[in-house]
Parts: sequence; C-alpha cells; structure tokens
Amino acid sequence: MTNAGRVDERLDELYAIGAGTRRGYSAEEDAAHELAAGWMHEAGLETEVDEAGNLIGRRGLPRVWSGSHLDTVPDGGKFDGALGVLGAIEAAARLPDAELAAVAFRAEETGPMGSKQLLELPPAFVELHIEQGPLLERAGAPLGVVTAIAGQVRGQAVFEGRADHAGTAPMDARDDALIQAAQFIIHVARCAHEPAVATVGAIEVEPNAANVVPARVTVSVDARAPEAEQLDELVAAIGFEPTSRIDPVAMSGAPFDVLSELLPDAPRLVSGAGHDAMVLAAAGVPTAMLFARSLNGGVSHCPEELSSLEDIELAVEILTAALARLSQPDTSGV
Repeated sequence: MTNAGRVDERLDELYAIGAGTRRGYSAEEDAAHELAAGWMHEAGLETEVDEAGNLIGRRGLPRVWSGSHLDTVPDGGKFDGALGVLGAIEAAARLPDAELAAVAFRAEETGPMGSKQLLELPPAFVELHIEQGPLLERAGAPLGVVTAIAGQVRGQAVFEGRADHAGTAPMDARDDALIQAAQFIIHVARCAHEPAVATVGAIEVEPNAANVVPARVTVSVDARAPEAEQLDELVAAIGFEPTSRIDPVAMSGAPFDVLSELLPDAPRLVSGAGHDAMVLAAAGVPTAMLFARSLNGGVSHCPEELSSLEDIELAVEILTAALARLSQPDTSGV
C-alpha cells in the first residue's frame, strides 16, 4: 500500500464511525480519537489527553505542531478535519527523528472548543485541510497556501407581524412577518460583494402553521470578510446587531514562510471557513494553513466532499517537508 493509500484507508475507517456523523464529545468522536491514538503510537509518538480532551502525540520537545479535528457536522464528509489529523500522523511516521507533535482537537465544529481550551500553546502550528471551496479546482491547482482566515460575525434579525387566518384575511390587509423576512434575506445577499459573503441559514416562523399568517419571524445572519474594515462595512450595510464576532487573522511567521517557499507558485487563498488554526493564530502562535484541492465543485460538509488520492499524497509530501524544516533548531531565522 502507498503512503497516500494508507491515509485514504484511514479516512475510510474514520468515516465508518457514525457514517459521517461524529459530533463533538460524542461516543463517535471518542472512538475516532481512540483510533487516532493507536496510529500515533505506530508513528512513534507518545500520546496524552489534556483536560479539554484534545489528543496530542509528541516526540521529544516539539518545535512544531500539526493537526486538525476529528468531529464532523451531521452527515459530513470524510475529509474535513480528518485529513489534517491523518496528514500530521503520516508526516510524523515519515520523519522518525523529528521532534514534533500531532494533535486532534476536540469539537471544532461546535466552537472550536478544544483548541480554545488548549492550556499549552504550541511554538508553531501548521494545519493541513481541504479547501472546502471551488477555487483550487477552478485554477487547476492541487494545493494552495492560506494567507488569512476571514473574520465572522453572527446575529439575528426579528420581524413582527400579525397572526391571521390564511383563508379569510385579504392580501391587502395582512401584516405578514415572513414577507418582511424574505425581503431582508434578499437584502442580505445583495449587500455581500466578493470577497465578503453573507448568509441567512436558519429561520424560525411563529406560529409556524400552514393556515396562519406568520406573526413573528427570526432569521440568522452570518457575515464574513477577510479584513476587519470590510466586515464592519458589511455589517453596517446589512443593518443588524451582531451577537458574536471573530476578527480576521493573518497567517504568519516561520510556518507561513516555509510553506510559501515550498510552494512559490501555488495560489494564495483566504479561508472563508473558521479553523483551529484561527484560534492559535489569534493567540499569537506563528501559524500556517495548507489547502488541498476539493473536487465536486468544492462542496463540503456533506457526503459528496472529495479530494483525489494524488492531491492527498502531494499535500502530505509538502506538509512533511514543512514539518522537517520547522522541527529544526534554526527555523526561527527563516
């Protein structure tokens, strides 16, 4: 079996746990961590579990960490998160003398919870991840270097109307909260201009009955942009009060420099999705992200998520080369 085949086989083993559904801190995520711990041991790493449940495999005094998460959204794909963990373990196996750590963070999809509770910050961090978008596929490029992770704000908008009978209330006499909400949803979409994006993904209708004119509607708003100023402008244009905010973070330091040198011609991308790397970068850890091409139009968070065996092998090769350099004592001068 090729090394890429080993990673792919392990991706299948993880996917079989929960049939693609491994919620954070569930029995399925526990089982995935148990499998990963065994593979870490095979790679010559000593494992430990911290207070947040993060699984860390170390060799020596690690100068660089790499990894991702093993939880998924409901009915998720087999690559999201898992590729980064398995890539780090595979790189450790290929570098038997390197002082490094491979990590599987807990509950990234619902937080990120594990990386936010990490008591010990790594000296440097590199995360391999599928792109979860179509840009690399469109460019015909197998790998991309992430320059920044977009900031994100979330909130809600509430629309008040008046409940009425769906059969007897004249159309010109109705105060339909759902029509108000529908107009707002279109407004949200029109406010977002690349590279910013905005989404209404959840709607609550009251009283939520087929024969009643909606009296109250609550919609979610998720707005993202790669720069803080762009994010502020988008929120102002939409006109809603955020209830949470994560500022954009840039990739930086020796990890970013090394990936850039290893892949001088690869596309530079901003990640619209949040990652554990975002948490560590915001905490001041020199951080880099390597994207592997997503196929099938870049779909993700679904069973159709796909990356090729060839792209996986190339991604692991580059990750291994980066970790080899970053694990050396003189890397700080890069």
